[in-house]
Amino acid sequence: MGFLTPALLGGVLLVALPIVLHLVMRRQPRKVPFPALQFVRNRQEANRRRLNLRHWLLLALRCALIAGLALALARPTLKGSGLRGKEGAPLAVALVVDNSLRMQYIHQNRPRLEEAAEMATWLIGRLPEETELAVLDLSRSSSGFVNEVGTAEARLRNLQSESSPRPLDDAVREAIDLLTDHDDYRQEMFLFTDLSVAAWDETAVQSINEALSEAPGVRIYVVDVGARQPKNMALGELQLRSHILRPGESLHLEALLEATNLLDAPLVEIFLTDKLGRAVKRGQKTVDIAPDGSGRVTFGISDLPLGVHQGHIQLASIDPLEIDNTRYFTVEVRPQAKVLILGERPSDALFLREALSPSLLADRTAVQFQCTTERFSEAMEIDFETFEAICMLDPPLLSDPLWEKLVTYADVGGGVGLFLGERAQAGGFNTSAAVELLPGPLKRKSRLETYFRPKRLDHPALIGLRDYADSIPWQAYSVFKYWEFGDMSGDAYVVARFANQQPALVERPVGRGRVLTFSTPVSDPLQLATREPWNLLPAGPWPFVPLCNQTVGYLAQNENRPLDFLAGETVNLRLTPQQLLSSFVLHQPDGESLRRTLPPGDDTIRIGTTRQLGNYRVASGGESKLLDRGFSINSAAELMRLERVDPDQLADSLPADQVQLARTISDVERTVNIGRSGRELFPWAITLVALVWGAEHLLANRFYRGAP
Repeated sequence: MGFLTPALLGGVLLVALPIVLHLVMRRQPRKVPFPALQFVRNRQEANRRRLNLRHWLLLALRCALIAGLALALARPTLKGSGLRGKEGAPLAVALVVDNSLRMQYIHQNRPRLEEAAEMATWLIGRLPEETELAVLDLSRSSSGFVNEVGTAEARLRNLQSESSPRPLDDAVREAIDLLTDHDDYRQEMFLFTDLSVAAWDETAVQSINEALSEAPGVRIYVVDVGARQPKNMALGELQLRSHILRPGESLHLEALLEATNLLDAPLVEIFLTDKLGRAVKRGQKTVDIAPDGSGRVTFGISDLPLGVHQGHIQLASIDPLEIDNTRYFTVEVRPQAKVLILGERPSDALFLREALSPSLLADRTAVQFQCTTERFSEAMEIDFETFEAICMLDPPLLSDPLWEKLVTYADVGGGVGLFLGERAQAGGFNTSAAVELLPGPLKRKSRLETYFRPKRLDHPALIGLRDYADSIPWQAYSVFKYWEFGDMSGDAYVVARFANQQPALVERPVGRGRVLTFSTPVSDPLQLATREPWNLLPAGPWPFVPLCNQTVGYLAQNENRPLDFLAGETVNLRLTPQQLLSSFVLHQPDGESLRRTLPPGDDTIRIGTTRQLGNYRVASGGESKLLDRGFSINSAAELMRLERVDPDQLADSLPADQVQLARTISDVERTVNIGRSGRELFPWAITLVALVWGAEHLLANRFYRGAP
């Protein structure tokens, strides 16, 4: 046991005071004459013994009263086995607050973030003045130790929810690094968290354990500010069938619902933003929740005009965590991309044209491409700039002026597809003009039978096939012949290979455009009288049709790239050759507009300020609308999980001599006292003094009561 004010123990010496008073004020015996002297003497001896006993008892109570009062004022403390740190050293304290969006959860009429900030502020008020103090949260910026307590309190008051938080263990490790720089200090950290599984997964626990093993002097108090039984209904990430629509094509949207300790059937509404910026409801549905807490809702909206369309879906009901009740989306309705198909004969274009723009399709407005078929002999007379992409089907020997015209077209942003076949010649295709488009010199025709087999489908030219990677029967469509390349150019990139690892699809950037070279054609009839066809790729609509749509869409810079991103991601918007500009205006969800500049010659807008959730708009050109694009920012659904880790299991998984859990302010105060100076016994000591004082008062009144 120790004392907070040991100097006051000198008051114990005042015990001599009641002893002196007892001796001075000792009552003298009174002589009483009485005939029966023997009886009186016997009576006197009995009274004397009783009086002596009372005297000594009263003396003991008075001594105990003085000594107890001195001990109580000395503030006795009970030393515990908690987190004591370095005895007698100054404090270095780091406060780490989980400020993710999940901490907006309202429990007992207060957001968890507000509760955490208030507890941290209360704690600051109890720290010694010379304490080195740091306040950290889950934002990416680091501030280190503060110079004044007021600065730390201001940071806690101004804490905002972070839509793109870093992992909790990153902030903990940063705090540990700050504390370990103060070797001569007692190093303590207070971590305010809701104990969500989103933050306390196995990776985070392991990371914190590793950091603590390297810093044995650091002690952590984990303060639980979460709700023990959270209730919530959340919308998961949206799934759009396509972000790029054609006139007449319907918007199809699907969302998952996750319920935590709720099974009510929620009402989900969908809104579209009109030209005046108003949210117009376009539908609503009631969703049934399965026993496991999951649900699913789908919406479809048709007859969208050309342009950018933005909106959101939301839960009509209110729950303790409202931030995950809304999800935003953006789609673009674009006109059909114009594609020029060049062939030696009109029949060469049959398979590719039907894959891109089926003639039997009743609704012609729903196709992505408007195809124009011409012969190679007429190519020099065609204005290439009116087309987004040019496909060269089994090209023969071409003149240098035509090759140069194609290079010029690609250089300003056009897309060129070369489907090499029977008419190509190694010598004639290795001219100086041709090698600017080809990935490398043609080497020879290979007759080793194989099939198209891309290992990865994350390239934009193939990404639309990614969801069906395991079900595509590539081996059923044999490739009998293909072109092999010599040493390829340094800027060439193999997008896909055949099963024998030979290049099948190669990309090469040319200026602001792109060139895709297929080493086997798609124009051979399946039945040839004079020779064997090069492949069987066009033999079935699957996977030939989606493959053609993906690759040609990529050439036309019309690929179906998502327009929804997660908070904190960098958004890249590719510009078309007609959209060259030097500046643009970024309209944010909060209504603020920011003017940005674009470096000369840059064809991609990059936006990194995406921490606000909602719909963004990028515009330039005023009324002419030279540029009008949009995108949406949502939070990651997994960051909103409210399921909690078991506190006992968490405590067992962390070092007991360095980590301790607390929940309420009382728990924190008790934990801090045990860990820093011991648990104070003053309330108990002063209560005992009061009891002794009362007993002394009663005994003294009884003892000194006057005779009748």
